[in-house]
Amino acid sequence: MKVLFLYSNRVRDLLPAPPIGLSYVASAAADSGHTVSFLDLLLADADLSGLRSELERFAPQVVAISVRNIDNVVRQRLRTHLDELGREIALIREASRATIVIGGPAVSILGCSALSHIDADFAVLGEGEETFPALLTALEGGGDGSGIAGVCARAKGKVAETLPQRVRRVGASGMERWVDWRRYERWGATWPVQCKRGCPLRCTYCSYPAIEGRLRRNREPAEVVEEIRRVLRSVNPRCFEIVDSVFNIPESYAVSLCEEIIRSGLKVQLTTMGVNPRSVSRELFEAMKHAGFRSMMVTPESASDQVLATLRKGFTREDVIRCARLVRDSGIPSMWFFLLGAPGETQETAEETVAFAEQHLNRADCLPMFTTGIRILPGTELADQAQREGYLASGQTLRESVFYLSPQVSEKWLLDRVDRAVAVCPTVVHAAEDPAGRPVAQVLFRALHLLGVAPPFWRFIPRVLALSIVHRARLRQKRLARGSANPL
Repeated sequence: MKVLFLYSNRVRDLLPAPPIGLSYVASAAADSGHTVSFLDLLLADADLSGLRSELERFAPQVVAISVRNIDNVVRQRLRTHLDELGREIALIREASRATIVIGGPAVSILGCSALSHIDADFAVLGEGEETFPALLTALEGGGDGSGIAGVCARAKGKVAETLPQRVRRVGASGMERWVDWRRYERWGATWPVQCKRGCPLRCTYCSYPAIEGRLRRNREPAEVVEEIRRVLRSVNPRCFEIVDSVFNIPESYAVSLCEEIIRSGLKVQLTTMGVNPRSVSRELFEAMKHAGFRSMMVTPESASDQVLATLRKGFTREDVIRCARLVRDSGIPSMWFFLLGAPGETQETAEETVAFAEQHLNRADCLPMFTTGIRILPGTELADQAQREGYLASGQTLRESVFYLSPQVSEKWLLDRVDRAVAVCPTVVHAAEDPAGRPVAQVLFRALHLLGVAPPFWRFIPRVLALSIVHRARLRQKRLARGSANPL
């Protein structure tokens, strides 16, 4: 069949996210003998003229759309994405008779209810490398696609329910077959590599189990190194990013991966998301540094024992402090993520977290990022808790952007406390500020790219924020925003 794969994500933020998930599925479809075209809307014109042209040129029988996000999960700077998706689908319906299949993280999170909100014919839940080719085979044979595990289908006006499907073995994405990497690299993107899938953790707010499941499936480190070597030869990206949901669980696997990279002799720059404070050691960070890691993202979410227990993070404040000390000693630049307003959050617990950043993360190689309010996602324990508390209205679908904010502390106090932290720790940022979206950051990122510097470029933001002229300007702006001439 002729299949047009459409990456609908248009969000760049700190790091534009390349379509690794859709690349896995496109590669599987092409390897199954189907004729594939790939259109990336992150690289396309805002008026969708490229989509219309490709529909006319390629005349697909199936359009497979990857939906990465429901929204941007920032309450104070909310941007929803399903309305944009609706416009894209309306254009496809107008210009083509193709069957429309949706998938991707947002669809797996919403489940089969996605078809109640999105005008598509089918929805693929979970990992699509095996499920989607099975659907194509059924459609090619004249079937209606119903009864395929992992495929939600409309039948007589109703949506047939199904469970997400998991692949037994994870391989390379084949993204180099589909992506115009030079355009991504101009925006400071890093080349994504997935080493394992599945997250056994039980964080109450997290949707990863709906996307990847809980059963962990590791790739052999030697296989990962061979993928990096192959991409280096064909694309030569400036930086690779390990995009596993949690990089260092288990820690032994992360160390083995680093040791394999070191043994290979590859000279690469690396970064990673999802360093968990529970499983860190000096050995881990030394191995990461020798392997080529030049930055990392750390995800404690809180530095209060009370909130960490409520969120079921599996570690303590003392673990977070220890992690901060080890990261500092490693010399690897880091971004830290904190969620304020979780169940049980009070002024006292929030003070513990913000004060932790002021005391332990106040340096020019560290970017503490705060978010106020936790997006309630369907299928999570947080959603169940919010329902029991009456925080959610009966029948609320959570397609709408709903955020949990502890009733024991006001949003204004939380935002003011983060603002006050900026006076003590210039590198503190609230997600509503969108530091990468500011003109000065865009000019900086463009200059770094032209100079040949390896991304991610967010690692240079703390140095800019620490400049006295920038610090004073931010404090002045915050005073004006608070409607007061008094210093913070």
